[in-house]
Amino acid sequence: MSNMEIVKEIRVGHLCCGSGFGAKGFRKGNARVGNMVARFRNIGGIDVDPAGIRDFERFAGVKGTVLDLMTREQYLAFHERMPPAGWREATTADVQRAMHYERPHIWFVSAPCKGFSGLLSERISLSPKYQALNGLTLRAVWLALEAFKDDPVEFFLFENVPRIATRGRWLLDQIQALLAAYGYAFAETTHDCGELGGLPIWVQPLTVALSVDTPETIA
Repeated sequence: MSNMEIVKEIRVGHLCCGSGFGAKGFRKGNARVGNMVARFRNIGGIDVDPAGIRDFERFAGVKGTVLDLMTREQYLAFHERMPPAGWREATTADVQRAMHYERPHIWFVSAPCKGFSGLLSERISLSPKYQALNGLTLRAVWLALEAFKDDPVEFFLFENVPRIATRGRWLLDQIQALLAAYGYAFAETTHDCGELGGLPIWVQPLTVALSVDTPETIA
């Protein structure tokens, strides 16, 4: 490394992190603008699936947290039974704890996509079960925004399956309205896994949101 290089650490938090392939990508990534170099560090991940969190920890290089982000009503609609004894709704304090009390510079959100999948019929996708799963996405974004509202996270990356742009249009509109209410500017775009990762061609929606109060440099 040149003595003239300025290295900035970029902290990344993961919501609905699954097995952590997004975290693995950040861990391998780097960026440069002139003599300023960015190094990404994963600081935590949240998912309801214990097996997914075990994978996440291996790929992300950081401890993950098994946490159900559903409301009680969403849990009942999705599982068709009451939550088990000891279950409670997640809070912003839980989100902060899952990030090990560090504030992310980036939130990477890979929310449940089954309700928007082309493998699911339109009729079934409209059932209370999958509407609850879709609603979880909005709640997860809200918890992330609230957890650091006094020191906003600079950047949100939200990715999902292609059909969310049509079947889930209502949800994207609500997420964007929520982001705007918290002072974010956003763009709805796509990324091509074939072009980016040498995978079969697969264009997926990608929403990026930037806090309008983001400082010029990251401390």
